[in-house]
Amino acid sequence: MAEPVTTDTAPVPGFNFKVMLPTLIFDVALPILLFSLLNSRGVPLLWALVASGLAPALNNLRLWIKSRRVEPLGIIVMTLIAIGAAASLISGSLFFALIKESFLTGAFGVICLVSLFAERPLLFYINRQFVAGDDPSRIAWWNGLWEFPRFRSASRFVTLVWGVAYIVEAFVRVGLAMTLAPALVVNISPVLRFGVLILLIVWTRRYLMAVRERRLAEQTGTRSAGGHV
Repeated sequence: MAEPVTTDTAPVPGFNFKVMLPTLIFDVALPILLFSLLNSRGVPLLWALVASGLAPALNNLRLWIKSRRVEPLGIIVMTLIAIGAAASLISGSLFFALIKESFLTGAFGVICLVSLFAERPLLFYINRQFVAGDDPSRIAWWNGLWEFPRFRSASRFVTLVWGVAYIVEAFVRVGLAMTLAPALVVNISPVLRFGVLILLIVWTRRYLMAVRERRLAEQTGTRSAGGHV
């Protein structure tokens, strides 16, 4: 199979709902179902909350078993879930258990911003996971895009937006925990998490497509100008 041509005007792959379906099941539906089931059987709210965080961890384990490759996003999510669950149990605080998601999303936002000072920002790798999957040729193509300045700038800007968005989401979660009933917060929290993720993915795709279209327009204009010399 021929290697894909590395160019910054290559089309951005479309959004595939099937790719996000496991996230919808493991990160949205299962946490709500686990919490509701355990709470209805008399399990204390704190323990039910901690148990509901196991589903996203299982999703990351599933990805590792399937691909035999650990993505940076998977490492970060599993580490933050483990830290949040341990801190919730040690503190014994229901309020802390409710806002532990805020620490996780806030920490992820900070990691995004800090990665801007690294050689390649975090969203370069996360977008590669969505775009290239496990296809070695697509991964090589995506890595090759880094040589283009416009692509590097776009990757850093996307990482900046994701970082700010998740820090804002963290503050929203704290506000919800302070004003709403615990059971309602648990039901809203995974929906909020998935909603923010979908919005960011849709915006990222549209932004990258806009960057590509501007690049194509510039190339077309350059060729037209050259033809009239």
